[in-house]
This record gives sequence, structure tokens and C-alpha cells, in this order.
Amino acid sequence: MDRKSHAYSITILCSLCILLFLIFPSVHAQETGKSPSDTAFENPFNEGERLFRSNRPDQALPFLEKALAEKGTPPVIYNYLGTACIQTGNLKKALEVFLRGTEAAGTDKKSLYYNAGNTAFLLGDYAKAYEYFSFSLAADSLWASSYLNRANTQVYLQKYAEAIDDYTQYLALAPDAPQGGEIKRMIGALNDELALREREKRRKAEEAERIRLEEERLRAERERLESEKARIAAEQERLAAEKAAAEAERRRRILEEVSASLQTGSTTNVSAGTEGVLDYEYEEIELE
Repeated sequence: MDRKSHAYSITILCSLCILLFLIFPSVHAQETGKSPSDTAFENPFNEGERLFRSNRPDQALPFLEKALAEKGTPPVIYNYLGTACIQTGNLKKALEVFLRGTEAAGTDKKSLYYNAGNTAFLLGDYAKAYEYFSFSLAADSLWASSYLNRANTQVYLQKYAEAIDDYTQYLALAPDAPQGGEIKRMIGALNDELALREREKRRKAEEAERIRLEEERLRAERERLESEKARIAAEQERLAAEKAAAEAERRRRILEEVSASLQTGSTTNVSAGTEGVLDYEYEEIELE
């Protein structure tokens, strides 16, 4: 999902955060005839609020911080001070102030968690922003702005189906919202993205199935070849054994035949003894 809506989302978040204090009625003290310096000294909250509403957050900060440390300061101080921190670029401190306000008694948890979500979003911590917007909706399930900004956050978290649900809920609660047309286009784009993802998911599943079947075929082919190889080896071994047995039998028969021929062709035995002694007659030869 491309992030063309980044600047749009930031604009919405900043404008909603900055304009949030306008939903609270001013608690500035009535004119008492005292000088501004006297009023600021006696009631830093009033001076901080005055400067804040005059779009001078840098000047309002020290008064609001002083007021926060005093007892009896109106609970709206957390929204004023946190928003002033955002306007002066101190986002981390703003988040700390908003979250601190959620733990204080009598504060507007809905708006504080909402502003905490905006601040976390601006810090790029979309998971925390989602969490804070959800807490805001837990405090007031009918606050349209929290649905809108949680939807924007879920786009960045790539939770598109959930974002569509929140955008749809926002339009139901704020049907005349000026950005309604853009939100409807966003819903259409998200539906297209989900459809594309579903097609890609099916394509990958089909591809994985084809690969699995091919692997099974190749495995079966390897097993067949190995079995055939083993059969051939066994057949060769059998033939070799038969040949060796036949050769051994042939040599045995040759030896038997030679042995038999030697026995039938042997000479007559000659007896030894007196009966077998040949007599020779000797003539005396007279020598001349």
C-alpha cells in the first residue's frame, strides 16, 4: 500500500490535535481590573490559557507548567500543556503530559488518549498510536475523530480490513464530514489492495501446490530409479553367483574325471620274494 495519504494523515492529526482545546470552554478568569502581570503571578493557569488561545504556545508553556504543579488547577491543563508542547516541537514531552493526564482524577480520558494517539503517530510509533486511539474509543465509543485517526494508523500498520471498518464507522458517525469523499476513495483503494492481496495469496498457494506435486513426482521417480537400480544389482549378483557355482561344478567334474583316468591306467604290481627271483646261468670263460 503506497503512502500517498501520509501528508493527509499528518494534516488531520495535527489539525485535530491543535483544535482540540477549542472543544473546552475557556476557564479564563473574568477581568478584575488587575494588570496582566498581577493576574499572571496570581493565577498562572489563566495567563497560560490566555497565551495558548492567542496562539503563543512558547510563551504559554512556562505558565502552564507552573500551573500544572499547583493544586486546584483545572484538569484541562493537561490538554493545554500537551498541545503547546506539540506546537513547539517537543513531541516526547507532549506524549508524557497526555499520558500523565490520563492518570489524574477528573480529566477527559477520551481527549487525552486521543491526543496521545496523535502524538505517537507523529513520532512514528504506530502501534502505540493504535493503542491510545483504542483507549480513547473505550472511553467514548461514539467519538468519530478517534475512529478516523485509528483508521489512518491502521493503514500504516497494513491492517487494511480493520482500517476499512474504522473509516466506515467514522462516516456513519460523521456523514457530513468534509473529507468524506477522500475517505470513500481511501476505502475503495484499500478494498482494491485487499483483493490484490487475496489474488496474490491464491497464486502463491497454487504455486506452492504445484511445487509440492512436482517434488512428490520427482521423489517417486527417484525412488523408482533407486528400486530399479537395486533390482538390477540383485539380478547381476544372482547371475554372478550362478556363474561362479557353474564354474565350481565344472572344475569339480574335471578333477573327478582326471582322478578316474589315473586309477584305470595304472601298471601291474610285481611281487617281491624268492619266487620272483630270476635265475641266471653263468658260463665260465676261459681266458687265453
